[in-house]
Amino acid sequence: MTATQAAPYPRLVAFDLDATLWLPEMYMLSGPPFRVDPDDPQCVLDRGGEQVELMGSSREILAELATQPQWQDTEVAYVSRTEYPQWANACLKLFKVCGAHTMHSMASIREIYVGSKVTHFKRIQAATGIAFKDMLFFDNESWNIKEVSRLGVVSIYTPHGMTSDNWEYGLAEFRKKASQQ
Repeated sequence: MTATQAAPYPRLVAFDLDATLWLPEMYMLSGPPFRVDPDDPQCVLDRGGEQVELMGSSREILAELATQPQWQDTEVAYVSRTEYPQWANACLKLFKVCGAHTMHSMASIREIYVGSKVTHFKRIQAATGIAFKDMLFFDNESWNIKEVSRLGVVSIYTPHGMTSDNWEYGLAEFRKKASQQ
């Protein structure tokens, strides 16, 4: 592979939050204060006792990104259009991925605000200098996938949240696209 070819791993992996990494969605909750569930420390509770939990293989995928050496040069980003960014950030700080890693601590980029995912990705690209072609994105909303794909980001539809199949498919699609450049 020459220096001008894309790396076999994305330089940035971005995830939507609501219904991609966790459920329920922020708008469905009662709000803060949030706390780790004492009966199930892998979950978070809102003020009304509603449990927020990671979907599918989310924790395992995030743990891989946080700990495996092949990902050391890859940035992790969260991109969410929620109307409750403070709530999302509170949950990110409480969800443990592995060891001392929380969802918040392992992601250097958090674009969490109402607006287009295209705007999120343009801001990420401007801030990091990472080309859209070097990004991989997962989201449960098909219109977000279509819009972000137009930028050149490899975008993977996850209608039932993050699964290991979605993850492996996304990596294969990223490598396929990289090999064609």
